[in-house]
Amino acid sequence: MEKNILAQMLQEYDSFTRSERKIVDYVLEHQKETQYISITDLSAECEVAVSTVSLFCRKLKLAGFNDFKLELARAALPGGSEAGGPEGEITAEDPAGLVMGKVLHTVQEELNNAYHMLSESAVIRAVDLLREAEQVICLGQGNHSVVALAAWAQFSTTSPKFKTIQDSHMQTVMLSTLSKRDVVLYFSYSGATHEVLEAAELIRGREARLILVTRYLNSPASAYADTVLLCGPNEQPFQFGSSAALIAQLYVVEVLLGEFVRRDPEGAECCRQSVGKALTKKCV
Repeated sequence: MEKNILAQMLQEYDSFTRSERKIVDYVLEHQKETQYISITDLSAECEVAVSTVSLFCRKLKLAGFNDFKLELARAALPGGSEAGGPEGEITAEDPAGLVMGKVLHTVQEELNNAYHMLSESAVIRAVDLLREAEQVICLGQGNHSVVALAAWAQFSTTSPKFKTIQDSHMQTVMLSTLSKRDVVLYFSYSGATHEVLEAAELIRGREARLILVTRYLNSPASAYADTVLLCGPNEQPFQFGSSAALIAQLYVVEVLLGEFVRRDPEGAECCRQSVGKALTKKCV
């Protein structure tokens, strides 16, 4: 039987450096928390460099930190999940009605968490940037490109300056031609993908503004952002982009839209009237 990552760390403990042992000690004591933490936050908790965490993962013959979290989650699987009430995880024994209740409970909890995570001052700063911008580009990668598309669809009914683009090549073209008065509204759960970091560097190079919607305040992309809007659940490593994360980000979109319209209701209503008249022609 192949040994799990916890057993491997214990077996190789003496061969690790002092900094790497600090990582092992933290992981063993906070096994569940580590499954949800970012590499930046783990390095801060252990007081080691981010590069040390990356090297540690490679020493364990893993592709990187996300691979490490996957192995950590796999090691915890034998313990199983709690079943029973509507607040538990979905199990094979649950009838459809209980599944419905558990999903509803999860969505309600994540919306509540999103509300408490979101900073009022960050929302005010973000809407200040949106209102001052000449154009606002809504972007996201993977599952979160859906949120970017939804944000553009919502805001485009209130102002013509909101835009989006799905093709990654054309995103690069658009970002490389930004002006100082442009703003990018970027959705990224981790804030640590190559795509978001490349986009952030382009945005900074053009002296444009970046509003980042992410789960982690200390994510690498946060260092480039003019304001960070925190939201999102603690995703399990095997979820690969949960609906709960999308729902939390859509909540942020609605908050930004509500505050944006509140600042200029007449302008938003005028734009919506034009859109409404045009769309009625599409109805049978």
